[in-house]
Amino acid sequence: MIKKNIKVIGSGPTGSLLALALALNKYNVTLIEPLSDSELLEKDKGYAVTQCTRKIFKELDLWRSIQKSSFGFTSLSIIDDVLSQSVLVRDNDLTMLNNDQTDIGWVVEHKLLMKLLINKINDNEYINKLNYDTTDDADFDFILACDGKESSTRKKWQIKYFKGLYKQKCISFKAILNGAPPKRAYEIFKSEGPLALLPLSHNIYQIIWFSSESDTNLKLEMTHKKLLEKLKYELPDNIIPEKITSKISSFSLAKAFALPNLKNFKNILVGESAHSFHPVGGQGLNSCIRDVYEISLMINNYENLSKINRKFLSLKYFLNRSLDIISLILFTEFLVTFFSNKIIFLYPLRYLIFFLMKKIPFIRIYIFSVMTDSIKRYTFKKFN
Repeated sequence: MIKKNIKVIGSGPTGSLLALALALNKYNVTLIEPLSDSELLEKDKGYAVTQCTRKIFKELDLWRSIQKSSFGFTSLSIIDDVLSQSVLVRDNDLTMLNNDQTDIGWVVEHKLLMKLLINKINDNEYINKLNYDTTDDADFDFILACDGKESSTRKKWQIKYFKGLYKQKCISFKAILNGAPPKRAYEIFKSEGPLALLPLSHNIYQIIWFSSESDTNLKLEMTHKKLLEKLKYELPDNIIPEKITSKISSFSLAKAFALPNLKNFKNILVGESAHSFHPVGGQGLNSCIRDVYEISLMINNYENLSKINRKFLSLKYFLNRSLDIISLILFTEFLVTFFSNKIIFLYPLRYLIFFLMKKIPFIRIYIFSVMTDSIKRYTFKKFN
């Protein structure tokens, strides 16, 4: 069988993982990335890693290396700050699929993840990385675009894209926090927006703070001292912020998804070039990695597909991923609109949800399972 030639556009985490996944089957991969390796490392953020993502990393023979660069957390505190309600998720809330794990999730810094992926790519004989795209599209069996939310490829292919902006914005930075229980992450629902604390070490956290655009702009104008004072007021009583240890970044938030490319089956959007949703719950990169796994499996199995599925591969991929993506868009929308407000008539329902999660383990386990294992239950098997 003739090995396929595949072009991957964009080498952020999604594009890099996709290139490595395809190279596992010795496909010839041309990776297009205008940024230098050092520029790719510059982003200062942390990614949550779920159980499903762990399994995909393991399939790609990457988990052992990524785990060394990650920080595992053994509990997650979910807090409704307005109602002073909370529930704690621990390792005994993992399903039977993950009962061999002591950590319920992990956090990995962008720099560490990208450094590992870049080194793997540079050492891979099946991946040819180019800073300028001088190739002819006709030479490739598939062209997979992973060039992010503002994808120029999506615009070039004239793919229909539905997008709505949230009124909220986000700031993100690393800080030293003292007083938190060891290896615990936090998702705090406040009236103005969620506040996530992701542990990067025993006292350094990635802070992901959502609020209105005007409030976010005010935060960006504050000195580090003033911002820490404001953060202290927002944190649980036992946690004291000591120092900001990174640059402060800000992001706009959008919910969006692209329709499949029906003009050319071999041109497919993957990751954030195809979809976007609110970052609450830390599902952004995890959904992109499930994209990588899905499209890689489909290409690996291409010869066994029916003629109609080959002809409309982009549509089949879209349908395979749509349940997961649309569910995440709706679920994150629900979390933000339902829990981040001061609408009094919703308070009894919010209280009831927390009461049920605390008192009925099955409900707590199921909700956490949806977020950590995804809607679509993949049957993991030998990948290559």
